[in-house]
Amino acid sequence: MREPTVAEILNELWIHPDNAEWTPKVGMIALSKVKEWMKSSDMEVLGLVYCTISEERFQIEPEMTVDEYVDFLKLYFSRCFSESPDGNWSDSRWSAGWDLVNVISSMWRDGGVPRSVMDGWKNWLADLYRDGSQEVRVCIIQATLEHLLEQKHFREFFEDWRKDPVLKVAYEEALLWHQGGGKTPLGEPPFI
Repeated sequence: MREPTVAEILNELWIHPDNAEWTPKVGMIALSKVKEWMKSSDMEVLGLVYCTISEERFQIEPEMTVDEYVDFLKLYFSRCFSESPDGNWSDSRWSAGWDLVNVISSMWRDGGVPRSVMDGWKNWLADLYRDGSQEVRVCIIQATLEHLLEQKHFREFFEDWRKDPVLKVAYEEALLWHQGGGKTPLGEPPFI
């Protein structure tokens, strides 16, 4: 089966004239179609899928489960952190790290998201940090952890990282941002 291209997906979803506002062609996208796109190996396609499922003007039918959503985001963000593609649709590791703050914060505030999902994010981020290059580790600290740890509940949530010799370094370096007075709108509604 041939993978869809960015151009094909854009033509299916948008009226996209040059130098003018884009207008959705459809209001609803079949979940089966989104799942097909999510299997792509092309980071630009995955970036477009990420933008599409984040776009409020589209409704996915039936609705994605939390697990489907989180699994895709972990795949996409993992590749962003490791590859740092920074294309027209795909995020660099840094912009992915900032987006991740908003995703995790939003899910934390959503009472319908089980705490096990939050534990899953923390464990995934720990594995990504442990297995990551120096560039990936610095990005996780500076683009994600620093801004999560601005919030007291996340400082408490990630506190157990201090018991791990590798994660302790990440936690304590990230905490310096908050202790030094660092504050951003990342992770706080309305998301930017």
